[in-house]
Amino acid sequence: MNKKRYFLDPPEVKDYLVKGERFTKWSETVPVTMKMDPKGFYVYWTNQSKETTFLDVATIRDTRTGKYAKLPKVIRNVFNLDFPDSNHLAKTLTIVSGPDMVNLTYHNFFASKEKVTQNWADDILATAYNAARMNLTYIRISLQTNKDGKIPVKNIYKMFPADKKRVESALASAHLPKGKVGNQKIPCFLFLNPSKFQSMPNSFFSFFFFFFNKM
Repeated sequence: MNKKRYFLDPPEVKDYLVKGERFTKWSETVPVTMKMDPKGFYVYWTNQSKETTFLDVATIRDTRTGKYAKLPKVIRNVFNLDFPDSNHLAKTLTIVSGPDMVNLTYHNFFASKEKVTQNWADDILATAYNAARMNLTYIRISLQTNKDGKIPVKNIYKMFPADKKRVESALASAHLPKGKVGNQKIPCFLFLNPSKFQSMPNSFFSFFFFFFNKM
């Protein structure tokens, strides 16, 4: 009997991301052209000296625009960004990256045109949280099973050492054991069909969903 197989689709990188857009990078205050590679692995920006900085999409934790963007105080004052009707506020973009939710780096940009930053923020984050990319994390954790083929919950805590409370909350929401000494067998097929995760709560995909949606 043939078993139905499920495959995770890679992220769809939109053409405008590949083509790129002009921004000013703070705090260097230099004009750059920012792009994403066609496979969605890196966001990168190149300055006028042809120097390129790469940011691994897998490390991106959040994107922010408008009043939620994190810009230097002097920049906020110069452009009067705190004024409610400021047109400049819509041009701000912050990409938050880091190995966990505590040790974060804020990459701050100012777009050369209006009405572009929200699309960039949404599509960068959608690529970072693509289910196929989550599967790489699952593969990593699934290689750390004990002799009974179960994944010790303490190994999940080790993956996010600075976010213990968030891990505990996500485990509870996914109906997974949250005790550090507990073991939980997580069959691969549960994760490989992410569209069905709501009907199969005991899956690592459920944990990942609740973990990142509690940001």
